[in-house]
Amino acid sequence: MPKLNAIYNANVYIDGNNLLGKAAEITAPEIEFTMDEVTGLGLFGTIKLPSGMEALEAEMTWNSFYPEVAARSRNPFKSAQLMIRSNLQTFDAAGLEKEVPMVTTMTGTFGKDALGGFKPKEKAEFASTFQVNEVRQVADGRELFYYNAFTNTLRVDGQDVLSQMRKNIGA
Repeated sequence: MPKLNAIYNANVYIDGNNLLGKAAEITAPEIEFTMDEVTGLGLFGTIKLPSGMEALEAEMTWNSFYPEVAARSRNPFKSAQLMIRSNLQTFDAAGLEKEVPMVTTMTGTFGKDALGGFKPKEKAEFASTFQVNEVRQVADGRELFYYNAFTNTLRVDGQDVLSQMRKNIGA
């Protein structure tokens, strides 16, 4: 029987502190691999080979000013941990089959923090960007993705895909 997944809501934490209802939206980083073009004599086409990972950045908008957020987001020299907890629902023809937690945890530093945009008769919102050095995504206890820029670690579906490279370079 075909199944469909859906996530309709989430909650954000900074350093384990629950910020329920304080984030208007959050966008986790896009995973983008650096690709190197290879051409050569005898090759009809061009081949792109993975050569690294682009820098990761998350973006969030706070629905108002929160001093506890500003205290963490305005120091670029101190790492923070952001966590997005969401409810992954699975539906089939009979309706809702199951709900499991999906947790995305990111460690890094804030790189941009708005002091606010103010308009008459409109609630002010405050945007932040977060430079991610480590990210881990787990659904229903299963690690889907892990990346750490400082340790050259990349795990996809629990498999360490850079272990041989680390061994080869002596890291």
